[in-house]
Amino acid sequence: MHALDPLLSPARFEWGCATSSFQIEGASSADGKVPSIWDTFCSQPGRIKDASDGREACDHYHHFATDVRLIAELGFKHYRFSIAWPRITTVDHKANLAGLDFYKRLLDALDQHGITPNATLFHWDLPAHLEGGWLNRDTAYRFADYAALVAQHLGDRLPRVATLNEPWCSAFLGHDLGVFAPGGQNRAQSLVAAHHLMLAHGLGMQAWRSVQAKTSLGIVLNPELCDPLTDKPEDVKAARLAEQERNDCFLNPLFGREWPDALLQQIRELGAIRREGDLSICAQPLDFMGLNYYTRSIGKAPVSTSDATRGYTFVPPTAPKKLTDIGWEIYPEGLTRVVQNLQAQWPLPPMWITENGAADNTGLAHGAVDDGMRCDYLEAHFEQVAELIRAGVDIRGYYVWSLLDNFEWAHGYSQRFGIVHVDFQTQKRTPKRSALMLQKLLCE
Repeated sequence: MHALDPLLSPARFEWGCATSSFQIEGASSADGKVPSIWDTFCSQPGRIKDASDGREACDHYHHFATDVRLIAELGFKHYRFSIAWPRITTVDHKANLAGLDFYKRLLDALDQHGITPNATLFHWDLPAHLEGGWLNRDTAYRFADYAALVAQHLGDRLPRVATLNEPWCSAFLGHDLGVFAPGGQNRAQSLVAAHHLMLAHGLGMQAWRSVQAKTSLGIVLNPELCDPLTDKPEDVKAARLAEQERNDCFLNPLFGREWPDALLQQIRELGAIRREGDLSICAQPLDFMGLNYYTRSIGKAPVSTSDATRGYTFVPPTAPKKLTDIGWEIYPEGLTRVVQNLQAQWPLPPMWITENGAADNTGLAHGAVDDGMRCDYLEAHFEQVAELIRAGVDIRGYYVWSLLDNFEWAHGYSQRFGIVHVDFQTQKRTPKRSALMLQKLLCE
């Protein structure tokens, strides 16, 4: 790629890179940090593919100054990161000033390099001491307390804040499929978690605005694009159910709408946890929405008893497709399709592409990483973003996932999403070809 589309010029369009706290910070018990549900999950045999954990990760806690300097050298003017709830609150819900000081120092470094922070309050690292986690309604109120605490201590330095990142993952990967913390496998309970997450979003928005009214507030979602395997009615219905779980479950409450009947049926008697007035709490005015996109899914009618509880089965693409190293189909046109689908159903606020990237595990050779597949992936998605803007969609920025190779959740360190290679033994950072490509595009 020789140049960016003029619509994506850094002079008019926001370019950034993204990370999350548990995936990069390490220092898992430093300065009063308490355990998260991911610390607990990693300690359970068989949960993480390579039996690793996030205790050290990229040790960003001690290398943040180097990492911020690298962000600046690569030409990014915006940085999306998450704040670790267990790092800045104690078990009795008080402020941990030592943990807060880390984020103050991070914000100082970003400011010194002219980089605008874009913070997420919850990127899955829930404090382990919150009894019941997202199955407990009280956790939504504890989140509001946490949001108010961050607003009080850091809010005047955070121009844009997202409440939650991808609540679908916390609810359904964590409580239905059981592949994410805390590892539950109960369909109805996953919908309980989904409701409490959206309640937390609304309460958190209210709490933040009571302290810092001028902050731009929103949420980050990972909407589904699920195509049916065939045009058989049962496959079409299954694909739609998958989209309702990923999209309607979270977008409907954002706009004060009830869940689809299929989800109400699946929560069964546990639906009593959804109280009158909850939808109005969830439907706080949104200043923006973050959209994370990587791939699409292919759905068919359920083929097992467990799949029958959710109404669909995911299958690989039928024809040979280009895949990233994690096995996800490279399908850039899906970004356009999913945005169009969302626009047709909900009154969306201004949008940012808050995550987009590829697992490209190309190794370090002679001091460099030639991650050509990632470069091609990114370029194809940049073109989709430009075309969406050209068609009138209000997309204001793009954040590549991720700045650094990091702890990739249940995959451990086996999958590398970073544009910067990390040697996890030495913590040496090496910009990959993709990083240098972006540097050239953003700095020319």
